[in-house]
Amino acid sequence: MQEALEVEIVGESTRVETESIRDSIRDEWMGAAVAYKLTDLTKSSFQRAISHLLGVRGCRVDSIRRGNAKNTRYSGLAIELVKAHDSGNETLLQQLLEFAAKPAISNQSSSLAVVDHVATLEGKIANLRQAGIANSQLNANRIQEKLAEIARRNQAAQQRNEELSEAERVAAENWGIEQGLTIFAIGEAAKESTLAHLRAAKISGNQ
Repeated sequence: MQEALEVEIVGESTRVETESIRDSIRDEWMGAAVAYKLTDLTKSSFQRAISHLLGVRGCRVDSIRRGNAKNTRYSGLAIELVKAHDSGNETLLQQLLEFAAKPAISNQSSSLAVVDHVATLEGKIANLRQAGIANSQLNANRIQEKLAEIARRNQAAQQRNEELSEAERVAAENWGIEQGLTIFAIGEAAKESTLAHLRAAKISGNQ
């Protein structure tokens, strides 16, 4: 029983260690020359193995190869796949193929981070839009209040001008009346003076 438990523990430890190694080899990329050396294969043998993995096994290209024909780079995962294929270890090869078909944990985390970032940006945009609408409404209210105040001031100024004009008109009329009365009084006084002289001259002639 203890021996079976030890085997199970060792197996679990090996599985965890293998998964850890697999996670790390996703991000390891190397040139073709290094890839040939690590797999201990010739260029043609290595290329045949890669073609088999892509064409027959349906392995994703982006998981094992990147770059152009003159600067092709291979992942650490590609190296392990080629080694398993070359050694004929079908069990390990199948496990590696299943692993290669899954998206990288880092990619999932990046996707989640991007989604969170986008959501944060959308939230900020919505807040800014709402703040902009509120500020626009506030500014519009302030402008309306200012226009109303200007209209009241203009109306008050116009009323004052009208009152001043009316006062000036009345004053001018009063001055004209006063001048007319003064002239009339002077005329009456002159008339009375002339009549007085005439009466005095007539009296003198009769004597």
